[in-house]
Amino acid sequence: VLEPEGEGRDSFSYKPGQFLTIRIPSDRPGGAARCYSLCSTPLHDEKLKVTVKRTREGFGSNWLCDNAVEGNVLDVLRPAGTFTPRSLTDSFLLCAGGSGITPVMSILKSVLAAGTGLITLFYANQDETSIIFREELIALTAAYPGRLTVIHWLGTVQGLPDDATLSALSAPYVDREVFICGPGPFMDCVSRALEGLGMPSGQIHIER
Repeated sequence: VLEPEGEGRDSFSYKPGQFLTIRIPSDRPGGAARCYSLCSTPLHDEKLKVTVKRTREGFGSNWLCDNAVEGNVLDVLRPAGTFTPRSLTDSFLLCAGGSGITPVMSILKSVLAAGTGLITLFYANQDETSIIFREELIALTAAYPGRLTVIHWLGTVQGLPDDATLSALSAPYVDREVFICGPGPFMDCVSRALEGLGMPSGQIHIER
């Protein structure tokens, strides 16, 4: 959770789905910086929040998970990125794999707060214990009955989702804009399924 200091506050307004670039303390030539998507929503006046998933050999994620504590001061670039809806009042299909839920969560919460559109979230994980934002998604589903539908896919139970499965899941939503974020093979599989349904490329947004 980040809070801009002093005069920098006004420079950190952002759109749902954008990311922050954080400088990681390092002796490496040229330093080190890593991008982390915002999971907060600008519509609720929340502080800036990012989700950092520790990855094996991950220089930035390991430093932040091991060292970041309340009161730290970090150098952070202004919010950036184009993985953002043109309107928050439409209905959406959101597809996330693993930690790819982070920018999708920002979009999801913003759309629920901004209008009356419907959201279907397809969320793939290895197992139930790896579901990021599990409790928050349960609370949001209860708070917005009829507007938010969450479809969980667990690899240990159902295996990896394939093109045919994703095509069947996506077919009812071909008239919606789609936002996809997750591991490369997951995003490629979702994209193929949507394209196979004849969805125009302009409706498909991917965050790599």
